[in-house]
Amino acid sequence: MKSVVAAEAAAVAAWRVLSQRDRVGAIIFDDSDLRVIPPHRSVGRVTQILKCVVEKNHALNAGQETPPGPGMLNRALRRVSALARHDCLVCLIGDGTGIDDDTRRHVTRLTEHNDVLSVFVYDPLEREMPEAGRLVFSDGMAQLEFDTDRKSLRQAFREDFERRLDRMRATSRRHAIPLLPVHTAAPVLEQVRDLLGRHAP
Repeated sequence: MKSVVAAEAAAVAAWRVLSQRDRVGAIIFDDSDLRVIPPHRSVGRVTQILKCVVEKNHALNAGQETPPGPGMLNRALRRVSALARHDCLVCLIGDGTGIDDDTRRHVTRLTEHNDVLSVFVYDPLEREMPEAGRLVFSDGMAQLEFDTDRKSLRQAFREDFERRLDRMRATSRRHAIPLLPVHTAAPVLEQVRDLLGRHAP
């Protein structure tokens, strides 16, 4: 699951920052709730962050229904701006959903006085839907049936993913933000090490 990969990426980032004797904080959100954990230099603060991430993941796994919250990403970025005023490393972890012009303005402000790193989390099935015949998807309340053998459906699925990735890449290039695409099909730590190695000067 992408949420698990995002949690692992958050853990890697938090422990790495703490190992450098820096303070660690987080803003963790879903479609209906936002938690702010102010920066602090302690193992306890990292543990608090990871506990909150795990709770969010458990809520997803339990199938708790929440209404869509399209503005939550920008709300979270406003809180980030209030906490990270200057000389901070801001690590943005997500799947690119919810990015709009306001998002880009928030990111622009963040990059003026901080270093920003973006982790793009995705499932390889988003990029290439398999030919698996008719599949039924459910959110626990409603069901949708798709014929994955239809070439037009697979093409539309792929194009939607590429548009999302292109938006992330464009924002990253504009502000010289390292973009780390991390997927669900391999260990997160190995992927991050490999990607950071590529970004090294």
